[in-house]
Amino acid sequence: MSKNGSLRSFLRNIYTYAFFNKLLLLMPVYAVFMQENGLSDIQLSLMFIILSAGTFLTQIPVTWTTNKLGAKAAIILGTFLKAVAFVLWLVWPNFFGFAIGMFLWGIEYAFYNVAFEGLLYDELRARHHQKIYAKVLGVRYNLQALGAALSAFGSLLMIFGYEWITIASLVSLGASAICIARIDIKSRLNAGHKVRKNNFIKLMRTGIKICGKTPCILLMFMLSLLVANVAYLDDYLSPIGVEIGLPVQFVGFIQFFILGCSVLGQTFAYRFERIKDWILYSIICAGGISFVLFAFFYSVAGVWALGLAYVLFSVVRVLLYSRFQDFIPSKYRSVILSLYSIGDNIIYIGTCLIIGLGGMLGSWRYSILLLGVILIGIGLWAVLFIRNKCEISDAPGTKSVKATLPITKA
Repeated sequence: MSKNGSLRSFLRNIYTYAFFNKLLLLMPVYAVFMQENGLSDIQLSLMFIILSAGTFLTQIPVTWTTNKLGAKAAIILGTFLKAVAFVLWLVWPNFFGFAIGMFLWGIEYAFYNVAFEGLLYDELRARHHQKIYAKVLGVRYNLQALGAALSAFGSLLMIFGYEWITIASLVSLGASAICIARIDIKSRLNAGHKVRKNNFIKLMRTGIKICGKTPCILLMFMLSLLVANVAYLDDYLSPIGVEIGLPVQFVGFIQFFILGCSVLGQTFAYRFERIKDWILYSIICAGGISFVLFAFFYSVAGVWALGLAYVLFSVVRVLLYSRFQDFIPSKYRSVILSLYSIGDNIIYIGTCLIIGLGGMLGSWRYSILLLGVILIGIGLWAVLFIRNKCEISDAPGTKSVKATLPITKA
């Protein structure tokens, strides 16, 4: 197969996987389903905390498993655990069944964050096309959003029962696993190899040292995590939709609208790779202000403010994560992505606690208001203290951090 043919085949499977992995008809209704089966607002937030705990508590063994089995096998294993979680909710719909299922789903996230994210970047690099990573990332996010948008119609299918919606979701997961299985691995980093325990521990320590001693990796690490999690309301869109007056069967439409806004931002994000840093960080402040505006209006008519926030944060998320990936040395990508996943879930747990606090005060609007204020603070911090310390080079996707890396032996 020619180089271009290999790239096209790889991207076709990546994009198809991204679509089917998000085409899950139960997504707009599972939170409502949990509450209909006895979960309170704070217990629902606890479910999302358990999901994150499942990710970061298993992140190190998941990273070890990924290095040993290879990226393909690790992603497929994670997909299987996710399918088990969905089946468990169906056959054991109570607090403990939901909790165990969320924990298993959290493990799948751990595999996804390390195996899939590493596979995508390193396989592009192995094909000498890492310079298009930001564009590929935007397309991938869009296809994920498309799959999630179509999933939003799952709420309309509640008339057929939760069982059929779950079965349809399992079929999509099977299709996503087939796409990953068809990928032709070019990078030896994704092929799987023997991993000695002592070497793996040294590798993790080295990854921590690299993050600590390389300013741009650490700064993009922190900023990308904060924006991605504090601005993430996706799991709560259905309960928010019900609270602002939408009937349960139509809550999928708020997800459809928000995902459309995400697609808009992600589609054109790569065109802003050359944007000045202070402008990029100012957009974070603007997104936070949009959160505050939605909390002020807090009605179906005011959803436009939340949509604007999602457009802005979709652009910022793609650009920050692309920069973060560019600074990571390939040899340590799986380890640093593992650390990123741990941080991702710790911050998400904090976000869930803030949202849960708002729910305890009597309305999700207070949660959104608090998140908006925090986002404004994050943007101001970036403008004042990060400024232009990590400006991109003249050639997108070709950054080098060799000059600032600590000299270590893995």
